[in-house]
This record gives sequence, C-alpha cells and structure tokens, in this order.
Amino acid sequence: MSDKDSTFSLAKRDKKEKFIIYFVGAAFLLFILIGLKEISQNNPYLSAPGWFGLFGGIFTLWRFCKKQIENPFSSIYKTLKDDYVFDKYITLQLLSIFYAFGQGLGVGASFGFLIDWIHAVISNSYFKSVYFSGLIGSLLFILALRVSLEVYSIIYRAANEFIKYLKSKSN
Repeated sequence: MSDKDSTFSLAKRDKKEKFIIYFVGAAFLLFILIGLKEISQNNPYLSAPGWFGLFGGIFTLWRFCKKQIENPFSSIYKTLKDDYVFDKYITLQLLSIFYAFGQGLGVGASFGFLIDWIHAVISNSYFKSVYFSGLIGSLLFILALRVSLEVYSIIYRAANEFIKYLKSKSN
C-alpha cells in the first residue's frame, strides 16, 4: 500500500459517506462541548461565551494579519513612531483591526451561547431564553459594530475629501 492510498480524503467519498463522516464529527464535537459545559458549570471563569469569544477574537486577528500584504501592526507602529506632522492617518487601519477582533469576539461568543443553549435544552434548565438571547445579542453585536464602523468610516472619508476640497478652493 502506497502513501497515497493510505491517506484519508473526503474528495474520494460519495455524498452518503461524507454526510455520515460530518454527522459523526459534529455529534462528537457536540458531545465534547456539552461534557465540558457540565464540567465547567461550577466554575464561572470557564464560561463558554467568554472563552470562545476570546479565542475567536484572537483567531480573526491572526487571519486578518495573515491576509494583509504587510503586517498592519508594523505599519501602525511605523506611523506612530515616525509621523510628527500628522500627514499619515491610522484611524481606518485601527478600525479594521478593531472590527476583526470584534467580529471574532461576536462569532465566538455566539458559538459559546449556542453550546450553553443546547446544554440548557438538554438539561431542561431555566436559562434557555437567556442563552438564546445571548446568542442573538452576539450576532446583533457583530451587525451593529459593522454598521457603526462603516458610518464612522464614511464620515471620516467625507471629512477628508471636504478638507481637500477646501484646500483646493483656497489656492
């Protein structure tokens, strides 16, 4: 048997086998997460929304930096270090980093609230509506963050264009 034959590939599977593999994997993940929720129920510092939110924020920052041509933190550092006349702006770069972290925070927290909600449904807890509200609130947080940052960005760019227009009129 060669190395190519021994590797596991989903591309060679038919739809029924893929469905079974994904279903078993999702059920196993859900079982692990609910088991962790049972263990962490007596420890409030092990809250699923908090930890998943933190890990989600760090993961999206990592993805954001990976997709950039130049590390955004280094360009912000260079601008802060060398720009004494304020001709370079870092506001939009900071907003994009802030959004990346906020998006990961919201997605991770909503996943944590989903796990807590599933656990509450299974254990017939009274907190079902609280966890479901947290799930919806986390998703709405992402939407509100995106809209508010876009509005700020539009106002910021319009102000810069207006300043350029006034400078060109005065010359």
